[in-house]
Amino acid sequence: MNFKFVIPKNEKDLINEFSDDRCVLMAGGTDLLVKMRLGKIKPEKIISTIKVPTLHTLSFDGEKLTIGANVTYSELLDFKPIKAEFPILYDAILTVGSPQIRNRATLGGNIMNASPAGDGLLALYLSDASVEISDGEVHAISDFITGPGKTTIGQKRYLKNIFIPKRDWTHRYFEKVGQRTSMTISIASIGVLLKLSGKRIDEIHLAFGSVGPTVLRMREIETFAKGKVLNEKLLDEISSLVFESVKPIDDVRGSAGYRKRLCRNLVYRLNEFL
Repeated sequence: MNFKFVIPKNEKDLINEFSDDRCVLMAGGTDLLVKMRLGKIKPEKIISTIKVPTLHTLSFDGEKLTIGANVTYSELLDFKPIKAEFPILYDAILTVGSPQIRNRATLGGNIMNASPAGDGLLALYLSDASVEISDGEVHAISDFITGPGKTTIGQKRYLKNIFIPKRDWTHRYFEKVGQRTSMTISIASIGVLLKLSGKRIDEIHLAFGSVGPTVLRMREIETFAKGKVLNEKLLDEISSLVFESVKPIDDVRGSAGYRKRLCRNLVYRLNEFL
């Protein structure tokens, strides 16, 4: 495969390299190179963003976490505010690949790959994250990703930053189920953020991965559960609603029916908070 490879040093040069639709951006390259080997992408030019300093932002001002598009998973795991203030994100990215993959892969790449199985994406949906595009537009993550491999990015624009607001939660839960115990793509995953007063649910965020065209944030179920007491009866009700709400497909990792039953059963992991 013949292609031109360029490494701009700043955003001005990066923008200038966007000459046509056959250009692709590369941060870590862990998804891109696989797609190229499979023949799914045949670029004429690859633009590496690795040396663009403004895409390496990683900061927390007490209210909002800012993650540049080039920040790797390993850098996120080493950044103390992640584990202290955004532990659901820490839990999710800790399951991504191997240390070697995490040293290269980026959360920005996870977003642009737009796979409903993306572990980092599940945490972003739960956390009401937003993304900043190169022209300054900011979109909620749930609006930005429109389907498998699809976003609203448009032509000659690129992801610049990810924003996650600080929220106070009392409990969290993340789990993904795969065909092996490590370095696996999930058959289904669940993420939950809870704010409990005793056993009463003041607020809940609930989402599932790998069971729809995008990560599924269960907003109607969240509204249903808010203000109720967390007990076995409520878990039974939520479990039934989840079974009806998820829309998985059959693939090589699992059937649609199995995924629906799995999501229903994963709700009962919240027993530990009773």
